[in-house]
Amino acid sequence: MKMSLFVSVFCCATFYSLMVQAVCTSAPNCASLGYILTAADCEGLITVKCPSDTSKVFCNVPKLPILYGDGTVATGIVTGKTPIGIVFDKENRLAVALTDAIKDGTVGSTYIPWSSNECDTPELQNCSTSEISTGANLTPISCGVDGRLNTNAILASSCISEAYAAIATNNYQPSGCTKDFCKKTKWFLPSMRDLQNIYLQKTQINATLNLANPYAPQPIKDSPYYSSTEYNALFVWIFYMNSGTRAYYSKTGLLHVRPIIAY
Repeated sequence: MKMSLFVSVFCCATFYSLMVQAVCTSAPNCASLGYILTAADCEGLITVKCPSDTSKVFCNVPKLPILYGDGTVATGIVTGKTPIGIVFDKENRLAVALTDAIKDGTVGSTYIPWSSNECDTPELQNCSTSEISTGANLTPISCGVDGRLNTNAILASSCISEAYAAIATNNYQPSGCTKDFCKKTKWFLPSMRDLQNIYLQKTQINATLNLANPYAPQPIKDSPYYSSTEYNALFVWIFYMNSGTRAYYSKTGLLHVRPIIAY
């Protein structure tokens, strides 16, 4: 009788302990369950809200082609190959890097000055407000549109002591690169036209980046990014990825920089 009572008490205590442990286990957060978008990101698509935070949602966002280190392009992850970029401009064969650049050319997330000093960069076209347009007006951009040529001009400048943003992108090389096309000196600072195209597909780019999670991708941030398109001796054009706003900004300020590549 005593033994039976002891077993019963022991079993109840064990069961109670298990129940307490189960109750105290932290619930998965929205991001871990795949709820990483907002309602604006999923406009026009079937949307499911996160139970614990209804501001976070899930929807089946169309994915973009992935550029691999061997120069091939495919939709989705290919076993045995390493992604190095997301194709955002098929017509001009341009892809955006999986990560931002940092000052010494390695991958990371930080802020970089465009340059160490202010000057009118030789061979770099100055673009007026009418040619770029300020505010959230997403009209076509036709001035200073070749990011590679812009970056070359910045790097060759005789008046810039340190072209930090151009150097960071030009020195960028992802670990999965196995061909010459994606090695150092091949990546460059995007033009304002490039940044606008990235902004217009930011949700799709970030959704595709999410597929490449094993390769430590970084989403396009809701922050301003430097372009390679110059305004004048003092300022350079920047693009706000949270609103689509265009503005000119000090060359010696600190902003994000994202390399892109022609493949």
